[in-house]
Amino acid sequence: MYVMSYFRTSAEALHLAISDDGLRWQALNGNQPILRGETGTKTLRDPFVFQDRTGRFHLLATDGWKAHNIVHAASDDLLHWGEQQLAPVMQSVPDVRNCWAPECFYDSEDDLYRVIWSSSITEPNNSSDWNHRIWSVTTRDFQTYSEPHLFFDPGYSIIDATVVRHGERYLMAFKDERGENRFGTDWKAMRVCFASRAGGPWTEVSELVTPSLTEGPSLFRRGDKWVMIFDHFMEDRFGAAQSADGVNWENISDQLQFPPGPRHASVLRLDEATSSKLNLKQHLAPVAD
Repeated sequence: MYVMSYFRTSAEALHLAISDDGLRWQALNGNQPILRGETGTKTLRDPFVFQDRTGRFHLLATDGWKAHNIVHAASDDLLHWGEQQLAPVMQSVPDVRNCWAPECFYDSEDDLYRVIWSSSITEPNNSSDWNHRIWSVTTRDFQTYSEPHLFFDPGYSIIDATVVRHGERYLMAFKDERGENRFGTDWKAMRVCFASRAGGPWTEVSELVTPSLTEGPSLFRRGDKWVMIFDHFMEDRFGAAQSADGVNWENISDQLQFPPGPRHASVLRLDEATSSKLNLKQHLAPVAD
């Protein structure tokens, strides 16, 4: 079973949907929030859910547009969550303007977790433009974190990085944030790149692999191919592409069905034993838009 976490424009909170095939998605709880923000700005934008190597689930989320922290919570069943904590990941960096779209992946070489997000630092001329790069901390317990460091900088503004293990390498998708939020703009879409180690360096940056005005990529394995779902953020709908090698992507948006109005998703695949234990299908209900 696959589990998708997302928020909606009408509710900046954790929503969940499930799918047996990774194509047809059904919302839990009638497409209403599973969890609402209880700390910081009390929002849970860009919710990212993953399972650590002990089997526990973790939620990372954006704490508002200009927060300097990220939100973390943990769960044993995806439905009941522990205390929401603010992780001060950029506390030691001066002139931070925001921390957006935190995610996490396991570093098999160093046996730790790498948390990544995008931040903009005030420019010397105090420009009003956002100029994001991808930053990171490492952790083993989601209680203590390393000092933040610059994780990826291609020389232009980027957001929404997501990383998966791809054979003997790591595959990262991210949004090229240049351009304008208008139809017909250049950029404002996803690129991919690769690294032999979890900490980089990241090379082989691709051309754009999704249409313009898309963001929030999520990567998951379906059979022998990667599926990338992404957010058409000006249209309140999702798109999708698939690839066998992580380089060449085919648009498969017409093959997927989503609940109404999802924004910035992440996808987690559960093994059969966990799926059976959690029995999330009992929480399916008619969707109330």
